[in-house]
Amino acid sequence: MVTRTQLISAMLSIDNIDDNVYRSEGPHIGGIVGPNRLFGGYIAAQVYEAVRIYKDKINDERVIFSMHYNFVSAGDPRKLIDIKISQVENIYTVDVYHENKSIGLAHVKMDTKFLEKPPYPADIPALLEIPSMEKLIATMPSNKLKQEMQFFIKNFVFEMRPVYMRTPPGPGDHRVVYYARLTPECIDCVREDGGMVAVVALSDFFVLQSAQNALNEAGFKMTTGASLHHKLHFHRERIEAIQWFLVETRTEIATGNKAKIFGGVFDSNKECVVSFIQEAYVVPGRPPTDSKL
Repeated sequence: MVTRTQLISAMLSIDNIDDNVYRSEGPHIGGIVGPNRLFGGYIAAQVYEAVRIYKDKINDERVIFSMHYNFVSAGDPRKLIDIKISQVENIYTVDVYHENKSIGLAHVKMDTKFLEKPPYPADIPALLEIPSMEKLIATMPSNKLKQEMQFFIKNFVFEMRPVYMRTPPGPGDHRVVYYARLTPECIDCVREDGGMVAVVALSDFFVLQSAQNALNEAGFKMTTGASLHHKLHFHRERIEAIQWFLVETRTEIATGNKAKIFGGVFDSNKECVVSFIQEAYVVPGRPPTDSKL
């Protein structure tokens, strides 16, 4: 068994093994559905952290403006992760691989200022009005679902309070909204202003749920889903780790096997820290005759 403290420590433990090559030995965080498949938000967060370390090393005073991460192939949480950084003017090109297998490619853009922040979503209840996960689990209809969620909250590095998750705000409103933070034992492993690592990971956390809700409303069930291209815009350089964040994702476009998901992560002052666009691969099951998709 791997503890949450070990997972968050490994997430931040990136060794500079060559001039422009960084290595993460793990243990890495597996996905929510498949524990033997690397959690995409985890590796995106490690790429961000490696670029941050590298730019400080070469005295690049510009800010990280955006990151476009392509999920090339599924990663394995049991293997070493190597991150190789190359620079061409204001772009850092980042190759991510296990041994000789490429699992990701990122382009990180530098600039002197950040993009304008999107507004805080309207009509969101305050954190204290949202019941804890333990109370929500107690109301779940099946023991199987209860056991799955109990395993999740005991083993993942984030604590959650869902606002809209499996049930959307209303018909045709394919949004997922939840509060999240690093669990208290994980906070001690993160530097005080190192919350951006958690924010990047949250940008790919439950990101397919809004697309799944859209399929459900149309009469389908999602049989397979995966992140493809993940574009992040940064609106801050550093942020405190000790706080609750609000995460909103919404699916506005879904056609064939593709979905485009928009979202943002907001701090406790209701300011957007990161906004993102996720292109996802989704496979619905056989459509019923009364499908509305």
